[in-house]
Amino acid sequence: MMPPPRRLLRFAHRAATLTSVRLALFAALALAAAWRPLQQAGGMNDFRDAHLLHSYEDAGTRTVTHYGQLPLWNPWACGGQYALGSPQTRVASPTLLVSALMGARPAEPLLLWAFLVLGMEGFFHYARRRVGSALGALGAAPLFGLAGFTALSWSIGWLNFAGFLLLPWLLWGTRRAAEGHLRGAAVVAGTFAVLLGFGGTYPVPMGALFVALESGRTLYGLRGTPRRKSALWALGATAVFTLGACAFRLWPLVETMRSAPRIMAGTPGNSAEELARMLLQMPASSGYSDPGNFFLAPAVLALIPLAAWAWRRALYPAVLAALCVWMAAGYAAVPSLFGALRLLPVFGTLRYPERFLVPAGLFLAELVALGLAVLLVRVWRVPAARTATSWWPTAAVVACVVIAVGWGFQVRAFDRLSRWSQMVPAPGPVPEEAERPFAQARGNRWAQGYFLALNRGSIACGEAWPVPMSERLRGDLPQEEYLEDASAGTARRVEWTPNRVTVDVTATRPTVLLVNQNWHPGWKSSEGEVVSQDGLLGVRVAEGTHRVVLRFLPRSGLGGALVSALAWLGLGFVAWRLRGRLGPAAIGVACVPLVAWGVLLATSPEPLARAVPLNADGSPMRVAALPPTAKPVDARFDVPVELVGAEIPLAPDAEGLLHLVLYWRVTGPVPRSAGIFVHFPGPPGSKRKNADHPVLGGTYFFAEAPRDTLLRDAFSVSTKDWDAGERKVLVGLWHAGGDGSRIGGRGADGKALTSSHVEVGTLAVPPKAQSEEKP
Repeated sequence: MMPPPRRLLRFAHRAATLTSVRLALFAALALAAAWRPLQQAGGMNDFRDAHLLHSYEDAGTRTVTHYGQLPLWNPWACGGQYALGSPQTRVASPTLLVSALMGARPAEPLLLWAFLVLGMEGFFHYARRRVGSALGALGAAPLFGLAGFTALSWSIGWLNFAGFLLLPWLLWGTRRAAEGHLRGAAVVAGTFAVLLGFGGTYPVPMGALFVALESGRTLYGLRGTPRRKSALWALGATAVFTLGACAFRLWPLVETMRSAPRIMAGTPGNSAEELARMLLQMPASSGYSDPGNFFLAPAVLALIPLAAWAWRRALYPAVLAALCVWMAAGYAAVPSLFGALRLLPVFGTLRYPERFLVPAGLFLAELVALGLAVLLVRVWRVPAARTATSWWPTAAVVACVVIAVGWGFQVRAFDRLSRWSQMVPAPGPVPEEAERPFAQARGNRWAQGYFLALNRGSIACGEAWPVPMSERLRGDLPQEEYLEDASAGTARRVEWTPNRVTVDVTATRPTVLLVNQNWHPGWKSSEGEVVSQDGLLGVRVAEGTHRVVLRFLPRSGLGGALVSALAWLGLGFVAWRLRGRLGPAAIGVACVPLVAWGVLLATSPEPLARAVPLNADGSPMRVAALPPTAKPVDARFDVPVELVGAEIPLAPDAEGLLHLVLYWRVTGPVPRSAGIFVHFPGPPGSKRKNADHPVLGGTYFFAEAPRDTLLRDAFSVSTKDWDAGERKVLVGLWHAGGDGSRIGGRGADGKALTSSHVEVGTLAVPPKAQSEEKP
């Protein structure tokens, strides 16, 4: 008769191999973790980011359900925005169908639950092939799938970060594709397409990085040149198919980033102690704490040392976990691996290094699975007759109990982090749906959740990238469609939908019909010529009576959908005619959609809707000449950058703010790491204050700034905590994104700058009023 511990382990192993049992377990754990969000389904998350990001999903859902159109244009945000080209929208994902069926708000917690199940099942498949144990993979799956960051992301409206849970599917698909399985290529292409459509601004580039590393890992593990050669062909075909499959979203995103690049500056960093608290400390019961945001149950992690018994398999995940933690340290680590990564294209848009703790958690969970697998191997090696005297089965059962207890801690931490949400239960404060004609309103970028129900657009924009917006947008017009010259005739709205606007125009002479939305090259008109009137959507119409039908038909969105459809047809052709072989012929088939993409680009050129570069105070960045109010400086640095002049106030304003302006000129290529430091040394004994910033006007790094033009860099500094007295203003350049060293230069007199800075002025901070000094 089989002893109880061994029998229990055998039963658990069989259960782990049964898909139905496994999915039932994962569904139950996900239900327990997401119980609070599911209870609040339909309520409004009143957190500012949730207002902004949810409004995009609401806009896409309304476009589909109210108007029967694809969510191509979003007239309710920023005065009109290309929905497919906005990086944070998730309206291009299949999840939009769930939102359309259930409503955008009720669908969110259900989608959260589904992603949790997908994440655990994906990790199971990935880890089972890597560690060779179904039970080990099952035990570690909730450690990754229920990691704290997903709960935190849902709580503050960042549901698109649930896409991180699909990372195991990418890695599993990569290995299967390298082994020559077409299903692996389809999983990689499909997962990347879903992530892009779901607004994966972090999961997509980070996923691509780890897919590249997994490709190298798989190639290294293959023995023999022929196998590696076949794997290279298969991985090449997978990459080309993936590029084509993602064109529906990738093309609009590239177009947007070309017109208005997403700038993420700063030198964020986390100490080793902070990272340890993020990973290992149970979140506070209120949920409002930084520790535990990426929680992994420490008791379960205690199984990791057992993985050393299989050190060859443990080496890769251990090294990758360490590299991810190094990356998560950001600029606090010297040298900074995160800083080096941001020098690469696309990765420069990443702002928060601690998010690399998510893949770190995946590789730590893999080590846990391997540790349990090592124990189980020892159990199966013990002959049944000797199990009564062996401690291996008992140790393995104890490890399984520890893991099960760890699941409980993961669920508890997930629940606590979900309390971050400022959720108001349904029906909550959401205004009742109002059937009224669409019109733009001044809006509020942190309260956009209120505007769509009223069919009002918001021209207050809260995006993380400079949306091309017209300065002529109005929130107080009597009608949204009007003639630029009111005396030239009349304009009357006939029909309004997000992607189509119909207007009857009677013109006594040639004029321009204006629509109170942003211009985009995707707008086409049945009559006249579509034009940009200072960024406002306009149509030149001739004299007479016309029915003008404006349709939004973006080349990148519709053309990208065609390319993606061709890519999936090509994948089907490989399965049918080439019997799934991912060789040179498959690459040839995969290239057909890319050729079609190139033809579309060459035969249908379009202008870009460029954003006007502005400073935070709304002033233009480009100026023709140094204004009379500015002091000439004429400092030249050892990189091709000149500080031409500066405007320094004599004292703070009534609110304690200093409004400073620096005038720069870039004359050649500059390292991406170059940034500006502004120091305010004060009276003896006082602390020096800084206003360092690596981005001019929040728009350009020096490396991307336009050449040979005067750039106005306006910024403000609060002096509320400054000591009274006179302070100098010292300005220079340093490698903000590199080793932190200063960049030398010469002043107007040609002499080398002392300490690599130039004094551009002085100011006086007055003593604080007595009432302000009291606590």
